[in-house]
Amino acid sequence: MTVGIVVEHGLRVPMRDGACLLTDVWRPATDEPLPALLFRTPYGDQVVRAASPERLATEGFAVVAQHCRGRFGSEGEWIYVHSDVEDGFDAVEWAAAQPWCNGRVGMFGASYSGNTQWLAAQARPPHLVAIAPEACAADYWEGMFDSGGAFRLALRLGWTVFVVAAMAAEWGIQDDELANLRELSAESYDAAQSDDPNRLDRIRRRLRAAVEKVLRRRPIRDNPLWHGRATWLDELFEHESRTDSHWLRVNPTTHYGAIDLPALHIGSWYDIHLGATLRHYTGMRRQAPTERARQGQRLLIGPWDHWHPGNSTVGDIAFGTDAAIDLAQVRANWFREQLCDEPAANRPPVRIFVMGSNVWRDEREWPLARTEYTRWYLRSDGRLLPEPPADDHDVDRFTFDPADPVPTLGGRLLGAGGEQPGPLDQRAVGERDDLLDYLSPVLTEDVELTGPVTMDLWAGTDAPDTDFTALLLDVRPDGRWVNLCEGAVRARHSGVTMPLVPGAVYHFTIDLAATSAVLFAGHRVGLRLSSSSFPEWEPNPNTGNPLGVDTGPDVRVAHQAIHRGRLHPSSIVLPVIPAQPR
Repeated sequence: MTVGIVVEHGLRVPMRDGACLLTDVWRPATDEPLPALLFRTPYGDQVVRAASPERLATEGFAVVAQHCRGRFGSEGEWIYVHSDVEDGFDAVEWAAAQPWCNGRVGMFGASYSGNTQWLAAQARPPHLVAIAPEACAADYWEGMFDSGGAFRLALRLGWTVFVVAAMAAEWGIQDDELANLRELSAESYDAAQSDDPNRLDRIRRRLRAAVEKVLRRRPIRDNPLWHGRATWLDELFEHESRTDSHWLRVNPTTHYGAIDLPALHIGSWYDIHLGATLRHYTGMRRQAPTERARQGQRLLIGPWDHWHPGNSTVGDIAFGTDAAIDLAQVRANWFREQLCDEPAANRPPVRIFVMGSNVWRDEREWPLARTEYTRWYLRSDGRLLPEPPADDHDVDRFTFDPADPVPTLGGRLLGAGGEQPGPLDQRAVGERDDLLDYLSPVLTEDVELTGPVTMDLWAGTDAPDTDFTALLLDVRPDGRWVNLCEGAVRARHSGVTMPLVPGAVYHFTIDLAATSAVLFAGHRVGLRLSSSSFPEWEPNPNTGNPLGVDTGPDVRVAHQAIHRGRLHPSSIVLPVIPAQPR
């Protein structure tokens, strides 16, 4: 028998300080108390609808969607991530106390809605039973900066443009540029749901051009589009240090030992938060306080990007029909196991999509225990070889001009919606003289790379501070150079003594997150080094000044040296998976 759905819009749910947060509920029309699923967002009704609350209600759950404080009718002031610890606790306990709830509550959602789950879990509400975070940050300092300290320009400032534009009317802001950005963002979202790729491409190009025009302005912190409007940015500029107590107060990674919850971790190889998703999984698997919680962690990683989880085509690559999965159903199945005591599927805890071979594969751990970490060295003439160099000193050089940065093509790019993330052909920027390419010999057999990727870089500069970037490539026989994963390091956040000394050689570790891909015989492994990728990361002004204060005339050109001799053997460490016996 089909059960109808009861919908309650505009409920005002009180928090402990008296602020009421706007909340909607979808639930089956039954007198039987049911488990509840809580979804919290700062992004408005459009994102609530995309979370499929009515569908989850038809699966037998009471679905609670709440606008974060200070957002879209909710009272109070929204402070990025800081207000979501206590509010998340209160929202869980409110849902559990309702007559239509049986006292068992789960939380779900992607991106910022994933953040709200970890922050609520950090507060340990007694009725929170399970979570399903997707594509979200871990350490919120790394939500602002890359793990290597490079400032995530597109993510943080592009996202801020999106947030301020969305709230302009409610905040009483009249600004033609914001209005244009809001309109283009809405058109881009609508086009993404349509079957017209040409329309989507046209709108994305216009939106990206409009956003990049904003992002190029200096000084960053005084940009009138957000200065005085986005308090979270003011706080960011005042708390640039990773060890600042501002970030330590809201760092779920320091609370794994107290979070007694099973979790379904969903991520994508081309999502900006891939590294965070993997960190959450491994951290909870090792540190959760009970065996039930440690064994209750599940990891699902697909070939997708942040905007299009569950798709079969990402960037320029069609991964086959098997890549497309119904994530809403995956979540529903998970919560039936955790909240309704249905038997759990007898499957290993890790499920990954291996690109290239384009298959899903179950694994018992992450990283894979059978991984053979293999070091490939930078050598002369742009070669990448497994043999270390013999000469004591060798160096390659390039010049980095922050006013003319290397354009970002795909990858884990995320910003205001106009970007094209994912695997794209990188040849379009390959002729620039501010990057260095290194290629392996042609592979004589298939090589699978699955796991974390890191680079040991020995480098120098004549600037007080600078960035270095690394991009791992699948160089194909058809001529395409397809990106697999990327990373960056900012010197002043790397642990070296500042300011940098001209002529000195420094050791940097670049974290490229991870990948899972088969490079077939006839392909090459490629590595591209530079000092910029705009707008993914802010082009370092090379001055050493605090974040966001440099004007256009302040920025300086840096002359970079990449060392690759025996005494300073720059190399990349690749996670090779041995071929299975035939």
